[in-house]
Amino acid sequence: MTELGELRKSYGAIRERGVELVAVSVDPPEVSERLRQRLGFDIRFLSDPGGLLLDSLGLRHEGGRPPAFIAPAAPGAPPPGPDIFLPATFLVDGDGVVRWVYRPDTYRMRATPDEVVAAIDASLPAPGS
Repeated sequence: MTELGELRKSYGAIRERGVELVAVSVDPPEVSERLRQRLGFDIRFLSDPGGLLLDSLGLRHEGGRPPAFIAPAAPGAPPPGPDIFLPATFLVDGDGVVRWVYRPDTYRMRATPDEVVAAIDASLPAPGS
């Protein structure tokens, strides 16, 4: 949520470069939609409740959730576990080629909007090429 709030500030600069932001979360779609509305952010959210995509990207930090963050589950929801998924940022071009990855070693770190914009600029073809 923190990263999305920060990226929202640079969303115009990102969109001007022809880049679409997509957020992937283990939250159910309705939770992500409420977040999108609360942030006033017109991006697409994808739901990965089992973490299959996130696992394929190597983002599960087993036992990484601080005990204080393991709250009781809401009625009908699965109980939260000790694992957490690391926040990561991927820049993928129109051909599906990964051009840049920001993958921290801790859930506390996020790519800054300036880092994302710089990575986009570094990945774009030079003018006239």
